[in-house]
Amino acid sequence: MDSSPIFCKLWRCKAVPSAVLTAWRLMENKLATRVNLSKRGVLVDSSICCLCGKEEESCKHLFFDCSFARRVWCLCYRWLGVLFVSHIEPKINFDQFRMSLSSETVNIVWNTIWVGVVSELWNHRNNIFFKRGVVDAFEVFALVQVKVWSWVSTNFGQLRFPFLIGV
Repeated sequence: MDSSPIFCKLWRCKAVPSAVLTAWRLMENKLATRVNLSKRGVLVDSSICCLCGKEEESCKHLFFDCSFARRVWCLCYRWLGVLFVSHIEPKINFDQFRMSLSSETVNIVWNTIWVGVVSELWNHRNNIFFKRGVVDAFEVFALVQVKVWSWVSTNFGQLRFPFLIGV
């Protein structure tokens, strides 16, 4: 595994291993998006994103440039009470998703939130793609809240973490 500072921060996240692995695969452009499958010679019926139906489904698009993904990120920013300009390069986006001048613990929580969003976007995409699910940004956001709260409360005990804040 890579020991760059970005990946060291990723490995310190308090998410479940499968979610951290999804985030790592995103950063390495190793997820089985339609574009990546096509590049590997796998026949796909279409390379169009199943969440927005407008652009090719690449890692950068699916997680950061897709209108659906942007809606989910905006819900999270509102929940956290921050304004954030996101970069579509996964490693840069992850590195910038933190609170300046905050403790390491706070930034581990922020990194964990980022992993939660990424993993739920991927899970939702797979639910749409394989099970004909319904595209629902609020469902993804609610699952991010629940999972991140569970991960953080399990790993940090007494840390104050706002679970539900009006959106």
